[in-house]
Amino acid sequence: MISGDDLLSVSDEENDSIKKEKPVTASKLVIEPSAPEDSSISVDQAAASTQPEEDVDETFESFLKNGNIEVSIRAYEKRGEGINAYLVYKIETRVTNIPGFSKNFYEVWRRFSDFLGLREKLVEKYQHKGIIVPFAPEKSIAALTKTKLNSSSADEHNANEQAEKRSRYLQRFLCRLARHPRLVTDCDFRDFLTMEADLPKSSSTSALSSTSMKKLFKSMGDVFSKIAFPMDENDRWFEQVHSQVEELDEMLVREHGLFENLVTYRRDLSISDEQLSKALSLLASCEENTALARTLSKLAETHESLSMVERHESEQDQQILSEALAEHLQLINVLKEVFYERVKAWQNWQNQQQALTKKREMKARFDLAGKSDKAAQCKEELKDYENRVDQMEKEFLAMSKVIRTEYTRIGEQRRIDIKKVLVHYFESLLESEQQALQYWEKFVPETRNIL
Repeated sequence: MISGDDLLSVSDEENDSIKKEKPVTASKLVIEPSAPEDSSISVDQAAASTQPEEDVDETFESFLKNGNIEVSIRAYEKRGEGINAYLVYKIETRVTNIPGFSKNFYEVWRRFSDFLGLREKLVEKYQHKGIIVPFAPEKSIAALTKTKLNSSSADEHNANEQAEKRSRYLQRFLCRLARHPRLVTDCDFRDFLTMEADLPKSSSTSALSSTSMKKLFKSMGDVFSKIAFPMDENDRWFEQVHSQVEELDEMLVREHGLFENLVTYRRDLSISDEQLSKALSLLASCEENTALARTLSKLAETHESLSMVERHESEQDQQILSEALAEHLQLINVLKEVFYERVKAWQNWQNQQQALTKKREMKARFDLAGKSDKAAQCKEELKDYENRVDQMEKEFLAMSKVIRTEYTRIGEQRRIDIKKVLVHYFESLLESEQQALQYWEKFVPETRNIL
């Protein structure tokens, strides 16, 4: 079983003038990567793509000491009308001593598909090397419909809630990229944060597109390939990590479900207290006894205040704990994808070895048959096959080494993240409970009038 320490270590509305210039979340609810241990970046990191993989940890330590980057999503805005409506998000970036960044402050607007396009580019460049590229929020048909077709005030409110929630997830995505010693200086990521012009629109990020269907069929093909050609794992470390990741995934899914239930419970409790407050207020207006009517009225005010506290607690449960666990669940899924990239690299290596063996057998048959011309041709081809096998073996071993480094890095980040989340959550919970206590203490003197 995984112990508590292991858990830490294996760690877009039909309103033409809608414009949100306010922060999408309260200051306490936005995860700001301002702490040095979270988002600092090294000047020496400019050469990260050419450094040996074993130097990544040392580079990151230097990056923590010499540079800093803070990425935050401060507002969102609806553009276009009707079916052509979409949301854009204002990204603010503050940079100190980071190579490739010529200014200390940047402000750009990006639409949701730009985030998806950024991740696709990074995955294409880095994931096959064993580097973990964090998940971006998935495009939702429901959220897309609410943004384009909402007409009533209730629909507008729901769409705003969806936009704010997506803003938080997108900020987590950008902060996670900014904390990566290799991805933070990538040219695509830098252009995403610094270019004021609109980025080219990527058609492959559409929720319903031919590219999406190709990805679906490709993933199905990968599953069948994994079943038909299982990997013979000889590395004890990877065997243990696979089992630990599966168990951690199961535990996080269970914990995330429990916190989602807690969010629902507190939201329902808030609604119930609000309804009780209205009922008590109505009862107080009908009461003939003046003292009792006053007490009932004060009790109604108390439950109304408690309803606000419980609603705030529900929001804190969602924004601090539940979303943080969802982020780490996504990282576990990315880690599994990276593990499968290693499996595919091993399969390609084995396939090339089989092709080499067949080519050697063919050369032997030509030698026995006295076909010297064909044998000489096979001999030349053998050199190419042998070079391919050697190259694939080197790539497989290099990927395995990078995965080890990445696994250790996200484990350390998970420990820091969960500790910070828990401290933040407990402080918020304590503050809410103190407010609730103050409301009840304020009500106590009113009860003496009816005793």
